[in-house]
Amino acid sequence: MDSTKVNRYRVLIIEDDPQTRESLKSILTRLECDVSLTETTEEAIEVLQKSAFDYIFAALCARTGGARSVARWVKSHDPATKFLVTTNWKGELEPDLLSLDGISDVIRKPLSINEIREKLTKERSKSA
Repeated sequence: MDSTKVNRYRVLIIEDDPQTRESLKSILTRLECDVSLTETTEEAIEVLQKSAFDYIFAALCARTGGARSVARWVKSHDPATKFLVTTNWKGELEPDLLSLDGISDVIRKPLSINEIREKLTKERSKSA
């Protein structure tokens, strides 16, 4: 068994940048996650109204809206879903404020399979 694999999770990616979206999809697929893709926050809410996910990976800032508004929606409708944001921003993000919005963790770009595997493992152990 490939040591990079984790349990099969249902994951939604909300990312308007095609390169980042495909890179994240590739990493999560390699980690044996079932991946669904959306480009906009509006599309994400539509998908979330019809399907449940274990994890959501969303761009912190996107042309169509930010992850924080979707995270608040998810927190109020399915609080068990873990919400992680991806960002290029190098500044500090206040963990307590992100947590209030329902954001579990932050992943800095460039994306790394090792970091993403570690985040999935960390979130899984928190909920165990």
